[in-house]
Amino acid sequence: MQYILKIKEIEVPLCIKNYKTAKTMKILFKEDGIVVTKPFYVPKIEVDAFLQINEEKIYEKYKNMEEIKRQKEGRWQTGQTILYHGEEYKIDKSYHNKDIIRVRLEKESKIFRILLPKQIQKEEENAYIKQAARKLFKENTEFMLQEKLPYWSKKTNISYNSVQVRDAKTKYGSCIPKTKALHFSSRLVMLKEEAVDAIIVHELCHIVHPNHSKDFYTLVEKYIPNYKEIDKYLKQIAISHKLTI
Repeated sequence: MQYILKIKEIEVPLCIKNYKTAKTMKILFKEDGIVVTKPFYVPKIEVDAFLQINEEKIYEKYKNMEEIKRQKEGRWQTGQTILYHGEEYKIDKSYHNKDIIRVRLEKESKIFRILLPKQIQKEEENAYIKQAARKLFKENTEFMLQEKLPYWSKKTNISYNSVQVRDAKTKYGSCIPKTKALHFSSRLVMLKEEAVDAIIVHELCHIVHPNHSKDFYTLVEKYIPNYKEIDKYLKQIAISHKLTI
């Protein structure tokens, strides 16, 4: 069900969803508002109390989301930067007479080159650039995994059955242990190399330990001794929203 949650000066779109398998209430933050998931038997009055307890958290997170949204709307300007293999590439946007959008990474000069048709509508620019950039980063991530994944699978002696690269925004990777299926974010190629290695090993180890137990982290750190340090780096990157495209 759809509602509007009023907190201080803001109005937050709210959706409440019931799940048979849910055991507790949870708040999920989406681009267009928040979603509360709950068991079927929990009444609306308890949801309201739950939201009131978490009001300050919702307010701060939603305000932050709105600020990120504003930043994204002003994205892809010359002089701004984007991450690639953990390094900052300067954006250089220009226009040409061809009826085609091109984006490319120039590694020597650390330039992210954007070429747009002169006749393109200004209000459509960001959407087209984002689409092209996501395609480029997905292809580069897939190419990188073709080299790295077999290496780490052999080194850890952990086999997998399938791998898929998705445009995931909130997770670097995930694993379905029963089917040995691995999923990775197309933004992996934006991270420094040792962080990518850590993420790959993390997901492979979930095939052996489908949890975050002590045994799981012992296995991960067997191959990535500085995993805790890399994990801090990944959390900092997530907080700074440097992987936003």
